[in-house]
Amino acid sequence: MIINILAVDDVEANLFSLESLILDYKLYNKDIEKINFIQALSGEEALKIVLNINIDLILLDVQMPGMDGFETAKFLKLNPKTKDIPIVFLTAAFKSDEFVKYGFEVGATDYFTKPIEKYQFLNKLNLYISLFAKTKKLQKAFLSLEQESKKSQEQEKLIIKQSRLAQMGEMISMIAHQWRQPLGAISSTTVNLRMKLELDFFDFSTKDGIEEAKNYFKRRLTNVEEYVQNLTTTIDDFRNFYKPDKESVITTLEQVVKKALKIMKNSLIVQNIELIYHFNSKLIVKLYDNEVMQVILNILKNAQDNFIETHTKNPKIIITTKENEINIRDNGGGIPVDIIENIYDPYFSTKDEKNGTGLGLYMSKIIIEKHHNGILSVVNYEDEDGRIIGACFTIKINN
Repeated sequence: MIINILAVDDVEANLFSLESLILDYKLYNKDIEKINFIQALSGEEALKIVLNINIDLILLDVQMPGMDGFETAKFLKLNPKTKDIPIVFLTAAFKSDEFVKYGFEVGATDYFTKPIEKYQFLNKLNLYISLFAKTKKLQKAFLSLEQESKKSQEQEKLIIKQSRLAQMGEMISMIAHQWRQPLGAISSTTVNLRMKLELDFFDFSTKDGIEEAKNYFKRRLTNVEEYVQNLTTTIDDFRNFYKPDKESVITTLEQVVKKALKIMKNSLIVQNIELIYHFNSKLIVKLYDNEVMQVILNILKNAQDNFIETHTKNPKIIITTKENEINIRDNGGGIPVDIIENIYDPYFSTKDEKNGTGLGLYMSKIIIEKHHNGILSVVNYEDEDGRIIGACFTIKINN
């Protein structure tokens, strides 16, 4: 570590003496590699130097022609770049208490009268340099932490972006499941109507036949309108899900779970996954409901994928709310003990690259613990014989 000391005196001999005194003295600080002794013959010259070189300490003579030491100190304290540099006044002319007091008022850190008592001065100097060394180390550490923090924030932004893209892919898959039934019903209805017409099912030559055809078509078209409304509602649900929360909302955990199930339920039913709910909490909570929905959907999707991979018979998911907690339990065989501690790590996934990014649970952890001051945890639960049945995730929301 290099320390820069600026000495300001209009007498060159005094500067030479100070330089010899400082550089010949062994400083007891292993962190100091070198002391740069920089000289200025006037206050004006000193002000120019401090603007171009980072100075750690200024030894400033008070009595100088032109700009004296007090005026120089005032200018140094006015400049944001130089206002924190310690100033030690050196003087042979004035020793009164009033004079010393004024020196401290304009920014002095310490005060020495000439002739300088060598060891007292050097001991003080050594103390200052030790403080500079510690300050510089702290500044370096803080800068390193700041850079790491910035790097971490940039990494987190990238992970969030990747997570959202992955979730969009999963959501599109859910939309496909949601739409399959109403689209199939619309197709079936249109085919039915066309066949009725082509097979001359209605007798349009009679008033009763025409009336029967009208009523039949009205009923079927009403059904089509309901199916289309179902499709529209699905799109609205997903659009609202991706709308960023501007403010937290007052709601219950039951309502948040139901909103999530409205998006995912059909996808689970298609795969014959039994859903069981126990809503035991009426607690009013304040949260970002779309974010908590994202966590619930991620846990449900993981359970769904696991059922497929493990060929689970009679797959089942049980969702329970209790006070400020949501428990989501499945019977998919649980999480292997050797990886259960790693499932929240970014990019960690038990799925292949095509089906998993390893970002879902990482983001879920951030949402619950950082955005809601809560806890997201998971345990495997067992039957009476000690065999693992499945995993149980607990979402705890703290207001």
